[in-house]
Amino acid sequence: MKSSPLNVAELKNINRHIILEKLRLCPLSRAELSVKTGLAKSSVTTLTNQMIDEGLLFEVGLAEKSNKAGRTRMLLGINGDFGYVIGINLHRTKISISATNIVGKILFEEIKPTSEFKNTSAAFDYIKGQISHQIKNAGLDRKKLLGIGVSAPGPLDCEKGIILTPPNFKLFNNFKIADELKAVFDCPVFLENEAVTLALYEHYCVEEQTNNTLFVTVSNGIGGALIKNGEVYRGSHGISGELGHITVDPNGEKCACGNRGCLEQYATLDALKRRFGFVGYEEMINGAIAGEEKPLLAMEFLIKTLGAALVCAVNLFDLDKIIISGEFDYKADWLTARLLEYIKSHSVICSMHSVEVLPSGQRGFTAHLAATLPALNGFFKKSLNFDFK
Repeated sequence: MKSSPLNVAELKNINRHIILEKLRLCPLSRAELSVKTGLAKSSVTTLTNQMIDEGLLFEVGLAEKSNKAGRTRMLLGINGDFGYVIGINLHRTKISISATNIVGKILFEEIKPTSEFKNTSAAFDYIKGQISHQIKNAGLDRKKLLGIGVSAPGPLDCEKGIILTPPNFKLFNNFKIADELKAVFDCPVFLENEAVTLALYEHYCVEEQTNNTLFVTVSNGIGGALIKNGEVYRGSHGISGELGHITVDPNGEKCACGNRGCLEQYATLDALKRRFGFVGYEEMINGAIAGEEKPLLAMEFLIKTLGAALVCAVNLFDLDKIIISGEFDYKADWLTARLLEYIKSHSVICSMHSVEVLPSGQRGFTAHLAATLPALNGFFKKSLNFDFK
């Protein structure tokens, strides 16, 4: 069956989104937008002028003068005060709630350990109460709330907004969080895997990912997200990226998911501590760099198990780049260099083209900010059905 041709309104929204995606990365002139988007200069001018009238864009100022002939061009940027979004990060050890305007400026943030909540009802009451309190305390207009993003460990049903049964995450198992939040705040709610939100944060807030990139996050569990040009590969039901449940030892330890030998049982910080008996990761990697026998054994074990899963990913998806984030951020260059050596010696893909393994450019705890991105993306992709005139 042939798909129906796009109508004028749909094409307009697509073109608006294309323009906004470029402006989310940096301010640009109308001429630069025409080159980067492939849209005609007249179309760019018409659409950007409309968005300026709506208050969504504004003229930032003149670009720096160059040696080229012609007028200095006016740069356009996104007006952060147009609205704001809420981000809720549901981690295995903590719940964080934050808000940013539509260019990522932090408006408030709050973090609380999950150990303080006896059950799902108590945790959700806290979430509802904190959002309402913080909105009021920050003096924000409820009418400008454009959406709520929620990030959580997978597996998730992102389309229906349901947290399914992530291992070691009983507090929110089978919880219809999107429906519950919509009922209270009457705005769009977007549920997303935490690894995906962190990958999107890397793309929009650290460095644009234009090649075939696997973003790996290690934090109690291990998650993955495949991303290119800001678009995420989701699989047929939206739950791809369960890197932590790749089998690295078929006869290995029992995993909470029901399988045996899952990567998470070997390559998280807790798993390494149990196996090798060290106190902290800094101690272990410093010892390995110094050539101490026991730390070297632990790091070699990590490289072998995590590397085996990454080789599978490289061979399966023909990756250009792997970015590692999370518990192994300390002196990450040492680890990523050795993971790259392992992949080069085990992956057939590396005989055909190079593959990069790099530490994330994110520093500190960014998951609470990354949780806002599903709502921001929903807004910029026009899935929120705002009536722009």
